[in-house]
Amino acid sequence: MEKLLLLPLALLFLQCNGSKSSQSANPQEQTEQANAQQKQAPLATAEQAQDQQAPIEQGIAGQVLWQAGNQMPSPDAPPSKGRGIQRTLYIYELTNSNQAKTTEGVFHTNIQTKLVTQVATDANGNFAVSLKPGKYSLFSKEEKGMFANLFDGEMNINPVEVKKGQVTSVEFLINYQASY
Repeated sequence: MEKLLLLPLALLFLQCNGSKSSQSANPQEQTEQANAQQKQAPLATAEQAQDQQAPIEQGIAGQVLWQAGNQMPSPDAPPSKGRGIQRTLYIYELTNSNQAKTTEGVFHTNIQTKLVTQVATDANGNFAVSLKPGKYSLFSKEEKGMFANLFDGEMNINPVEVKKGQVTSVEFLINYQASY
C-alpha cells in the first residue's frame, strides 16, 4: 500500500522539479526560444517597416509586392494582395512611353531619361527614399528588362509625384507571372 502512495508522490516531485529547471534555463536557451518566437511572429506591415526605417520627410515610401500564378476570383479563396519581395527600384525622371523601348507591354529598355537614384527594398519589400519635389517613373530590374506596368493618360510610365514636405505612398506590384 505504501508503494502505491509513493508512486504519485514521486511523479508529483518530478513534475515540480522539471518545471523549475525549465524556468531556470540558461541564457543561451532563452535566446534560442526568443528567436524561435520571433520567426513565428507575423511579418511587419509596410507602415511598421517604414516606422522602423530611418524616417524621411519628403520622397517616396511603400512596398514592392510579387504576385504570380492563377489570380482568378474564387468563392473559396480571397484575392491575393501579393507578398513582399526584395528588389531594387530604379527611380528615373518622369519617362514617357516614347522615351523607352517597350516589349510585352511591361518590360522597358533603352530608357532615355536620367536615372535619379535607386533603392533596395528589405526582405518584405518595404522601402523609403528621399527625393526632391517632382515627377518620377519607378521601375524594378527583372530578367527581361526594367519592369513597370502602369501608365497614366499621357502614357507616362509608372508615374509618381513627390510634393514639397510630403511622403508619397506607393504599392509597386510585380505581376508579369500572374494570370487574371
